[in-house]
Amino acid sequence: MLQLSKLSLLSLGWSALLAAKAAGDELEGAAGSNTQASTTAAPTSLPPAAAVPELTLANYRLELLMITAAVGLVANYFYGSRKNTVLASVWEKPITDVLQANFSAVGNGHQVLEWDSAADLLFYASGRRHCKYAQGHLMLTARQDPIALLNDLTANNYEKLQVEVTLNEDVPGFVFAAVSRKRSKAVVRDRYDVSTFAKVSASDRVPTDIVLFSEHSDVTTQLLDSGLDQALSEESSLLEEVFVTDSPAEKPESHDFKREKRLLATIRLPSPTEAGIANFRKALEYVFYLVDYIGEGVSLRPETTRKLAKARDEAFKEFARMAEMEKQEALAKIVADKRRAELEEVKKMTPEQQRKWEEKDRKRQLKKEQSKRTRRVK
Repeated sequence: MLQLSKLSLLSLGWSALLAAKAAGDELEGAAGSNTQASTTAAPTSLPPAAAVPELTLANYRLELLMITAAVGLVANYFYGSRKNTVLASVWEKPITDVLQANFSAVGNGHQVLEWDSAADLLFYASGRRHCKYAQGHLMLTARQDPIALLNDLTANNYEKLQVEVTLNEDVPGFVFAAVSRKRSKAVVRDRYDVSTFAKVSASDRVPTDIVLFSEHSDVTTQLLDSGLDQALSEESSLLEEVFVTDSPAEKPESHDFKREKRLLATIRLPSPTEAGIANFRKALEYVFYLVDYIGEGVSLRPETTRKLAKARDEAFKEFARMAEMEKQEALAKIVADKRRAELEEVKKMTPEQQRKWEEKDRKRQLKKEQSKRTRRVK
């Protein structure tokens, strides 16, 4: 699939090398001619006649190579964009079919996949039980960009579909992840929810190159019973990663962070053959089946639910203190503003009125202090 793109990269790289060599040859030639002219100049009073350069293609090697490279870049851009357009139309059909079978509102009413860049497409769907909405990101190889294409080839990045489903609040809340072993360390390092609440869960129901992270054995068992073990174990399976979480992926910086229950899945894109498209459709259908299973099939015991809630209270207590501090600061500001306005009114009173107000205020402050001492004794 990427043979023509690889050839484009090779040709562009070869043109760049030839351009550099040509530039070096020209500089060396210019330096040599200057040296020869300085050493062999005749000591006569009349300067020699200037030689007229011969107009040949050899004198414009650098310019020709630069033009060739520019033409190659433009051709690669149009070829890569066209190739991605064709692939997008291939994958849009199974994506549309699965979304329309699971959601009442798909896309913007005119199309399902919308271009975000020359290699990225997005979709949105809503109107389904157990979830608020779903959004997806189809990530193709950046065939139109030689640098990005080279990076994808060297980093062994693959084309994929990332699906994120925002679940309803009434579904069970927990943290679970199934990722490849080579990605497991990065997941622990980069995801706050996994590193804070989940731990590695050993299971012989999944291949050894898959690592499971889970908060509780009940969660692991019930999710594997949904068919997740088969979806991860089948040789033809395209399901790369699955995350189910009720906590933020990044560590919050304030107490008012957004807590949503989400299901995230990554599906690898196969070769666009009939069998590959069928396997892709099967993986995508399973993702939305998992939405129903979490909403209806996962049932946590009361003691498990209490344990998970306690873990969140412990992890988020810092943010609870921050919220209480902000509440107290806001209340103190209101009291201070009210006191300042009251003092401004006192300045406008007559001396007799001010004396009466001060007496009344003194009694009020004394009563407040007595009330505080009474509360401390209790």
